[in-house]
Amino acid sequence: MGMLVLVRHGQSEWNARRIFSGQGDPELTPKGVEEARNAGRTLGSQAIQFDMAYSSTLKRARKTLDLILQETNQPHLHVIKDDQLNERAYGKLTGTSIEEACHKHGEAQVHQWRNSLQAVPPGGESLEMTANRAHSVFKHRVLPQLTSGKNILIASHRNTIRGLIARICNLGQDETESLHIATAQPLFFQVTSAGSIEEIGT
Repeated sequence: MGMLVLVRHGQSEWNARRIFSGQGDPELTPKGVEEARNAGRTLGSQAIQFDMAYSSTLKRARKTLDLILQETNQPHLHVIKDDQLNERAYGKLTGTSIEEACHKHGEAQVHQWRNSLQAVPPGGESLEMTANRAHSVFKHRVLPQLTSGKNILIASHRNTIRGLIARICNLGQDETESLHIATAQPLFFQVTSAGSIEEIGT
């Protein structure tokens, strides 16, 4: 069975300023660039050869993937950019600082919008909605490649990856809401002989 590696993009300019990025398109910071390079060095040190890569269409994920592929000496790998892997839509919160949102809506409400499965920020998506679209890409495109023995790399976003892991690993609500996805830290998964997906050590 093939290996699946999920990587959140490196720190973006809006991450650094604690702004809701959503489907906005900020650049990586210099720190984010270095985080992405370090992720590539980590993967390169394990000599993992990827057969295909996927990215969201947003700059921070695309740039992270490009840097990883440079560091793993696989710059010409076939990459599919898919907007179904874009970050969760935060609607009217996009471009607003978390501090400002908390002042306006209250900390409890903002916490619920950011972490719960069903809560929908104004004009945006719930985590569950984001998970559904990301899982569709996984089920119809990625999973068949994994089961045929291909190694696949996906560069995406905090909530997209949270939602996808929740779906493919059958996490409960509490586990999903507490799941932390660090910037540019590769996460490794494999299809088991029983056909389920499990996280594996590096």
